[in-house]
Amino acid sequence: MGGSLLLISVSVLFYEGVFVDRPEASVFLHRTRRANFLFEELKRGNLERECMEEKCSYEEAKEIFALPQQLEVFWRMYTAVDHCLSSPCKNGATCTRQVDTYVCKCSPGFHGSNCDKARLASNGCRYRNGGCEHFCRDHPGRSHMCFCAPGYSLGRDNSSCLPQENVVCGRPLIQFAPRVVNGQTCPKGHCPWQALLTKDHQYSCGAIVLSDQWVMTAAHCVWGKASTVYHVIVGEHDREEDDKTEQKRRVIKVVIHQAYNKTSSDSDLAMLRLHHPVKLGHYVVPICLPAKNSTFSRTLATVRYSTVSGWGRLSQHGSPARFLQRLELPRVHPQECRLHTRINKLNITKNMLCAGLRTGGRDACEGDSGGPLVTRYKKTWFLTGVVSWGKGCANENLYGVYTRVSNFLGWIEDVMSTGRNGTRPTTR
Repeated sequence: MGGSLLLISVSVLFYEGVFVDRPEASVFLHRTRRANFLFEELKRGNLERECMEEKCSYEEAKEIFALPQQLEVFWRMYTAVDHCLSSPCKNGATCTRQVDTYVCKCSPGFHGSNCDKARLASNGCRYRNGGCEHFCRDHPGRSHMCFCAPGYSLGRDNSSCLPQENVVCGRPLIQFAPRVVNGQTCPKGHCPWQALLTKDHQYSCGAIVLSDQWVMTAAHCVWGKASTVYHVIVGEHDREEDDKTEQKRRVIKVVIHQAYNKTSSDSDLAMLRLHHPVKLGHYVVPICLPAKNSTFSRTLATVRYSTVSGWGRLSQHGSPARFLQRLELPRVHPQECRLHTRINKLNITKNMLCAGLRTGGRDACEGDSGGPLVTRYKKTWFLTGVVSWGKGCANENLYGVYTRVSNFLGWIEDVMSTGRNGTRPTTR
């Protein structure tokens, strides 16, 4: 009787001491001869010989554990193979034991089932933008390099971008509102790169703040008129009331892209220089441009939704909006857009991109031309398109068409630095 009680008591100790901690249990069960003095005293030549040196059968284990629950826990662990003991995970990865298998958690820069492949070395910028917060550039024969938009500096981790000025491009100073699903009023300061273009002091088109002295719009918005008839208003929200945040500037230079085709709407871009810089702040923030000669434009193209804004018509035959509107739209594959958006001589060229729904119902409209299509990547907004043309507004099987900004980054940079490289480079 006393021997039986002692056996049960020690069995419980065995259960608690071995199975509370899996690593300890694994080490114990895989030792070959020693450190089994407890069982040598209790069942010498049985448990050690059968279960540790050779192989223990279920019936033999059943003789040791009186309680079924203890037996099942022991048997499940005893028969499981700890694959992590062979150190299958490479390059500093962590191995996690699972039933009949293992899982490796890779260290940064490695991938594969055993973390034996260098991810960034082989894929560079193509994989998740190389880990860069802004721009990534591949270098043949060596690792990629991260770099940032103007106004930011590269962090110590060589991937993050830290603002170095009070106002930096692509970062609204007023906290951004929730995701836009249907068209709605853009709260003040939430679309701070949006500008309004007037012709003879009447609302004409949208425009986009690129710096304190340069804005962008669509070429067709300023075609055929002298620059003296145009003004740009930034910080605007309510077109019918004084918001106390507006700044109005006269346009002194219009630079239309030299390849602009009025018939096909190809290269539908124009740059406008203001006679006096605007003051950047909570209601006026320039939009970031993608870096040229980098893979970042391809990265932005993988982002499903972009946001368009403007004061255009609220419906095809309606009036222009009083308050600034914004709308989130999905990008459309060029082949899909070409299939459904060919109108007369207006074909989708490589300098255009499309956004919208095939079912219609959500789109930019007349009056939004020249306004921004922006895409958020991590914490920063970038300009991806400029509202160009479309058939009607939000019609089924017809998408909105935008000028593809990534194809004109060199031209934009040249114009902003020299004021040339267009069809009308002189002051009018």
